[in-house]
Formats: sequence, C-alpha cells, structure tokens
Amino acid sequence: MRRAVRTVTGILFVVIVVGCAFAVLYLGTSTGLTFGGAGSELTQATKSNAVYAQVGWLRNTAPWPVTIESITTNATAETVAPTVYLEREQSGQHVSSGALPNWALNASHAPYQLNGGALRYLGFSLRPRKDSVSYLNSITVHFSGPLGLHYTSTFKGTTVVAASSTLPDGLISKDPTSDSSALDSYVGALRNVLLQPSAADAAAVMGGGATSADGAALLKLEAGYITSDSVIATPEPGDRRHQKLVFYLNDPVKGGLPPISVEWSGYRWTVVRT
Repeated sequence: MRRAVRTVTGILFVVIVVGCAFAVLYLGTSTGLTFGGAGSELTQATKSNAVYAQVGWLRNTAPWPVTIESITTNATAETVAPTVYLEREQSGQHVSSGALPNWALNASHAPYQLNGGALRYLGFSLRPRKDSVSYLNSITVHFSGPLGLHYTSTFKGTTVVAASSTLPDGLISKDPTSDSSALDSYVGALRNVLLQPSAADAAAVMGGGATSADGAALLKLEAGYITSDSVIATPEPGDRRHQKLVFYLNDPVKGGLPPISVEWSGYRWTVVRT
C-alpha cells in the first residue's frame, strides 16, 4: 500500500512539475513578444512606386527563441499586401517614396527566428491604389515558440499612410485630435485650387467622390477669394475632425467668404458637400 501511495505521489509530482514548466513556456512565450516605438509616417507615393516607412519594433523578452512565421497588417486601399521588413538597426530616412531604400534591401523577412532578448525594427512597403489614400495602423504577428506552440498577437501604434501620386498634395494628415497642425496643409491645398479655374482640380481636393460639377460649385462659391485672404478654422464642439473654414479679408464676419465645412477621416481631409 505504501509503495502504491509513493508511486502515485511521484507521478503527481512529475505531472505538477511538467505542468508548471509548460505553463511557464506557454505564458512566457505568449507575452514575451512585445511592441514599441509607436509612430506615424505619412507621405505621397511617386508614380508606380510604393511608400517605404520605418515605424516601431518587436522585442522577444523571453529567454528562448521564437519564430516569427508571418506579419500581416490591416492595410486599406492598397494594390498589393504590404511587405513587412525586419531590420537589425534603423538607417536612412524613416519615410520615402521611389526606389527601394538601402534599409529595405538589407532587411529580413518572415519566417524569422528572433532569439531571446533580441529586438528587430519594423519597416513597411505600402502601395496605394490610384486616386486613393492607403493606410495601416496595426500589425498582427503570427509566431511560434518551444514545443511548436503557435501564438497570435495584434499590436496598434504603427501608422503608415501613403497617398496616391494622382492625388493633389496636402490632403493627408495625422489625426487632428492629437496634432494641432493637421489642417494646415489642407488649407494650403484649398488655397491653390481657389486660385485656379480648374473644376477637376477642385473636385480632387474636395474628395469624397466629388465631381467636376461639385468642384465648379466650390469655385463659384468662393469666387471672391484672393491670395491675401486670411483663414479662420472653427472646430465643431468637442470634435476637431469636423471644422468650418472661412477665408476673409480684414474681418471674418463682415469680409468673410461663405464657410467651407471639412472633415477628417481615413487620414485625409475632404469637403463636406450639402
């Protein structure tokens, strides 16, 4: 009887030890892959080229290696799935368009073994569709650890925005709720088209499916605009993503042109048509 009790006790002890070891491996691996270096990179693509951006990093805080099997993104309005690069160190411009940068040429791709304690910087290649703004703001990492266990982790904080080369400059911006200068470049784009009698150009800046007829209507509405006009932007109460622009000379009330309502969505500004 005593021998049987000792045997059962020994088996239970081994099971407990193995279970604890498995739990350490599982939890240590599932929480060991961390993300940092959050940021935003925005630029306009050049004709037939992608936007290349370096944003964020992945670190394996576990003492054992993990294998990054694939990294996917939530990219929208892209022509092909973004390429994700794993770099040993960052170099060169953090965002560029045109030829493949040197940092991308020297980077690695999944599947990739990331040793315990190692860190790799992230790079992205994003190619927007014609007349569109393509963006991604999260990544999902599929990885495995010891014993062949598989894990999936999604990280937010990586933002890459690429405007098509067919779009006018100045449309894209960071979120105005966190960047007080987000509207400045769009005001510049509006100023440019108000000085040019091109309904098509005005429609492109307006966005949101605006037609040449809409562009012509905007030009007619703001026909009194001159280069020396000032501008005042008034956000809706508690919502800087919706603002009202008034171009004026001397006095925004007495000398103001009809207001232009604009909204921010998908990392670009558009004119709200009524």
